[in-house]
Amino acid sequence: MGSRNDLAAATLETLPVTVAVIDDDGEILLTNRAWREFGSDEQSTDHVGVNYVATAVMFEDDDEYARQAVEGLESVLEGEQETFVMEYPCHTPTRRQWFMMRANRFTVDDDVRVSVVHLEITERKLAELAAEESAERMRDEHRALEHVLERIDGLVRDVTDAAVGAGTREEIERRVCSRLAATEPYVLAWVGRVDVTNQRVSPREWASTGDVPLEDGDLVLGTDETHPAVRALEAGEPYVVQDLSSFRDADNWWPVGAESDYQSVAALPLSYGDVTYGVLVLFAADAGAFSDRELLVLESLAGTIATAMNAIESRRMLTTESVVELELAIEDSSLFVTALAEALEATVTYRGLAYDDGTPLAFFYVDRTGAVTEPAVELEGVADATTLVTYEDGTLLELELVDSIVTTLVEHGTVVRRFDVTDGIADLALDLANGQSARSVYDLLERHYDRVELISYHESEQPTRTPQDLIATLEQTLTDRQQMALQKAYVADYFEWPRNVSGEELAESMDISRSTFHQHLRTAQRKLLEELYEGDTAIGRHSE
Repeated sequence: MGSRNDLAAATLETLPVTVAVIDDDGEILLTNRAWREFGSDEQSTDHVGVNYVATAVMFEDDDEYARQAVEGLESVLEGEQETFVMEYPCHTPTRRQWFMMRANRFTVDDDVRVSVVHLEITERKLAELAAEESAERMRDEHRALEHVLERIDGLVRDVTDAAVGAGTREEIERRVCSRLAATEPYVLAWVGRVDVTNQRVSPREWASTGDVPLEDGDLVLGTDETHPAVRALEAGEPYVVQDLSSFRDADNWWPVGAESDYQSVAALPLSYGDVTYGVLVLFAADAGAFSDRELLVLESLAGTIATAMNAIESRRMLTTESVVELELAIEDSSLFVTALAEALEATVTYRGLAYDDGTPLAFFYVDRTGAVTEPAVELEGVADATTLVTYEDGTLLELELVDSIVTTLVEHGTVVRRFDVTDGIADLALDLANGQSARSVYDLLERHYDRVELISYHESEQPTRTPQDLIATLEQTLTDRQQMALQKAYVADYFEWPRNVSGEELAESMDISRSTFHQHLRTAQRKLLEELYEGDTAIGRHSE
């Protein structure tokens, strides 16, 4: 038996947990090495004879964990429960640590004994706290995301309704600014338009929840390049400043006082296809307000606003009686018509554009004769060159184009009235539907060529029935061959007298017979006259 007790005592000594055994009065009868080393002091090394429960009672008024320990130990000692377990913190000035106390009741020779074990659980507790903190962060992020989604959903719905439900562009701008300024975290919203004639951005509508007085003021493209609105327009993409205090020029920005009342700003171009209708600028009172997620939403809203503006402009174009006349001077040797003039050492005059089975054919008169097709066909963007008519002092060229600026302009809804080159300077005159189209075309040319100078910009009233209306109608009523025969006959001066070109030569250029050419030409002439005199006597009208 003695050897067995010795084995138990030795085992108790080596356990890596603190262990004490108390009697039914709470007095400590036995402790192990871990207990003695943990709680050692010069006065007592084993605490044998100390009343463990009475010691804990001394702290229970100030320590909730001490109170729990006393209640649990007394319950075990009185036989109300066999086991009591609790966890408690026991931090030091240099280390955070937690322990688990476990008390178990047993008897020896009918005497009640309780083993009290203290096990360090710091690693587990830290892991649990980290998991709880992570879960709380996730809950916070989830709540924040729900709030953001709810805000975004309402914002997108309201801005879309404001844009789509408006009857004019001004109403779109006013409604959108008002709705955005009323949405956190934005405190100011304004929409600026670009004036192509003076390269200025003018705030047209704005709304604010702040007390800063708003003042009118224009931004100049190319001069106020630090302003987000200018940067967004010039780059064609959103521009964000997350902390205005870091920008020295912020105090010069419109509105005055931006550097002290607003902390971040985002500018988004309002673009539909190649047409830019202006710029949307949003200020926020807090720094870092425009996250990537926020910016994606704003980009979508900018697209919706621009689409609504385009729809209104398209409706206005159907009823308007005005046209924008734009005249430009372009100096760049890479410009197609300039390269043509340099290659032929001639003055080049634009005569028109036609399509043959989808292939664009441009007509240019050059004031020289001889071998002119060979230099022309070597130019980039020219697939083929044909001499359509030879005059005494010049040649009418037919050029098959590939990705030419001429076709690009036409695809933008532009009517090219003049595109001539003299002494290396291209003179370009265009008719456009509105100022936005003019701005879009001007930007397109300025991006591609070295020097683009605006000569004139004029908005004028046009007749109720315009040449463009007639052309659009003829494009619907004429076949491609009929339109080609009529246009070639016109640009080649076939209707002049004496003629410089014969019907047979024109037929050959179209790879058809002479009789077929004349049939197409007569039909096209008749349809043209019917459109010109629509409403008058139309006896015998028929279509071929």
